[in-house]
Amino acid sequence: MELRHLRYFVVLAEQRHFGRAAEILHMAQPPLSQQIKAMEEELQVTLFDRSVRPIELTPAGKTLLREARQILQQMSRAQAMTKRVGRGQEGSLVIGVTGSAAAEFLPPILEAFYERWPDVTLSLREMSSPAQLLALEKGEIHLGFVRPPILDDSLGIRLVHQEPFLVALPDSHPLAASPAVRLADLNGAALVIFDRDEAPGFRDLIMHLCQSAGFFPGRVQEAHQMVTILALVAARVGVALVPRSARHLTPERVVLRPILDDTPLIELYAAWPRDRHSVLIEELLAVIDEARITQAVDLDPTPV
Repeated sequence: MELRHLRYFVVLAEQRHFGRAAEILHMAQPPLSQQIKAMEEELQVTLFDRSVRPIELTPAGKTLLREARQILQQMSRAQAMTKRVGRGQEGSLVIGVTGSAAAEFLPPILEAFYERWPDVTLSLREMSSPAQLLALEKGEIHLGFVRPPILDDSLGIRLVHQEPFLVALPDSHPLAASPAVRLADLNGAALVIFDRDEAPGFRDLIMHLCQSAGFFPGRVQEAHQMVTILALVAARVGVALVPRSARHLTPERVVLRPILDDTPLIELYAAWPRDRHSVLIEELLAVIDEARITQAVDLDPTPV
């Protein structure tokens, strides 16, 4: 079976009429009928119910239509991308990313992208979400992976990852031996949290969750990076609410525990300037979409 056969099939499935499909394909009707019949014989299934007018797809035909469209779209993207890279256009992509996302979400995405486009150069810059939004505005990065809120209407955005909150505790904490933690049981403890300039939306969300659940910190210790937050927890300065992806950054003397309270999932968005949308950005987003479908990226919100 060749790509042209899939094109014939898709056009016929959309038109549901051999005559109209043949006209669109600039071919006679008998050869089209023969090609579709040959596909059915090769696949050993019936793709169309010819006993009704207009013709209808069988369940097997509906399955093939879904897969054929994806194959043709991917081939179209591959052809366009190959031509652009071959001409030296859009051969590099500068990406901003938060530290925790770089640790868990991004590695399988980059691996899949490099397998498809080994000659494209990807440059990663670990930056806070506000810094990424500013860098996007200045044209210093092509795409960022950021936490909400994202209020700039000039940016295209897409939700790419969700994960639960975990509580980070010193291993000497009385609740460290518990399988899960209720936030109210931490009431009065010191809370290690992002500086407002570093992650305003994330900080506000954490403070709201804590106070709503009955956890009023006795003291707030600010930090600029996730690694620093976890280091302060290890030093017994306080406890922290962190994304599950922080498990890849956790030092010794820190334990992570699920939260018994109902908490929202932490969202990560891809963001890019709408007026500078490139084929490379489109390809990276396609890889992310495919990874979500095939579960190559762990999007299961199960805590641990």
